[in-house]
Amino acid sequence: MIKLAHYWRRTQGFDFHKTMITDKRLNRYSKHKFAGIFFFGGLGIFPFARMLWLANDIFGVALNVSLIVAFWVLAAWAMADRRIGSGPVLMVMLLVNFVGLVTALRLYQVGIYWVYPIMMAVAYIMPWRWATPMNVANVVIVLLFAAGWMPDAHYYRLVATLLIVLTFSVMFSYNIEQQLKLLEELSVTDPLTQAFNRRYFERELDDARRHWQRTRNVASMIMIDIDNFKLINDTHGHHVGDNVLVALSNYISSELRPLDRFFRLGGEEFAILLLDTSATQAASLAERFRRHIADGSLDGKLPVFTISCGVAEYPEQRSLSEWPEQCDKALYAAKDAGRNKVVMAQK
Repeated sequence: MIKLAHYWRRTQGFDFHKTMITDKRLNRYSKHKFAGIFFFGGLGIFPFARMLWLANDIFGVALNVSLIVAFWVLAAWAMADRRIGSGPVLMVMLLVNFVGLVTALRLYQVGIYWVYPIMMAVAYIMPWRWATPMNVANVVIVLLFAAGWMPDAHYYRLVATLLIVLTFSVMFSYNIEQQLKLLEELSVTDPLTQAFNRRYFERELDDARRHWQRTRNVASMIMIDIDNFKLINDTHGHHVGDNVLVALSNYISSELRPLDRFFRLGGEEFAILLLDTSATQAASLAERFRRHIADGSLDGKLPVFTISCGVAEYPEQRSLSEWPEQCDKALYAAKDAGRNKVVMAQK
């Protein structure tokens, strides 16, 4: 059984869920999580700046002040309800890591053990592929620095504890990333068909609007409903009905382009979002799907069934909310016309 997620991985050449994490949600840091971290992180640096000021370490004070300013700028940006992409967060974390490490090492015995919370902060905030090399570099730098002045007995303990913290920080960061991927996958996919769900459909509608604003290329939607699906369940059982849903999803997803989106909206109703596609082109595609399915070509073991389709184009509709409504009306018009038909929404 070819699942939709696997189809995306093949056609795109990379892991779809990783792409979605990068481009959509998990690598976009929201104000709710990071505004507080940045603000209180800036406050937490003040004692170190004061300590370095009393020690007349102007260079250290300058580093700490620059870090405080960077933290608070990002906190203000986040509180302004702006999305912070992964790039700025990476830059800030590199700055945080550098300043924190330099400050700790310049304080020798007093500061060197602050490397541990620095490593844990990196593991918590940064993606695994960034956190691991940063923390490996931290351990190497600290051990090279401490080798010149730390007594052997203390140095060996430092080596052991740093390696333990490094190991657990890598495991911690990797496990968080894997769990986030799993949660994201569960939140946007239908567990039976592996098509995207209604939650993700609503998010993609707004992306389609932004795509049109950027390119001025129209997009189209196809809504699909399996005709007399209740009769299939009543006659052949729900297990066969589930197999029909899965077979339909696998067939349609295998026929779509990488930029297209296929959704299960609920029950036996599905939707397709087609970027850079006119309503005429979408109707032609829907008609090809309809004929193939009506011919009983999906699976010889399944009962023959038919589908009805409604097609609507954006931005022909006056607003984004009217787009699925008009497509749904076209679908019901296909049903009222006798089913097993494709109907385009009225412009």
